[in-house]
Amino acid sequence: MVGILFLLFFAVKYGQNVVRYRHVQQEVAIMEGHIAEVEAKKEEVDRAFDESLAPAVVEDFAHQLGWGRPDDQIIVPVGIDANATMTAEQAEQAAAVRTIQPNWQLWLNLLRHER
Repeated sequence: MVGILFLLFFAVKYGQNVVRYRHVQQEVAIMEGHIAEVEAKKEEVDRAFDESLAPAVVEDFAHQLGWGRPDDQIIVPVGIDANATMTAEQAEQAAAVRTIQPNWQLWLNLLRHER
């Protein structure tokens, strides 16, 4: 009788462990699926980041911000109406009036609130 109870107890505990083991296997499979999704997203982000560092993309971004290379000639229209046209003489006079100041002097003028 004791042997039968022991075998019955063993069978119940074994069944419980089998159910737990299958449940853990299902959780592991779900987690592995999540890991695969996250790794795929990470690879996509890494690829997008690498593509964003391409020289052409960086140059386009710099031009959108108004930045340029040291040898670029950047023209910024200031105070000119888009519909107005300047004669060649007026353009020469405007160019003669404007002088190129070094950056440190522009910053100093900005701090002194000068133009």
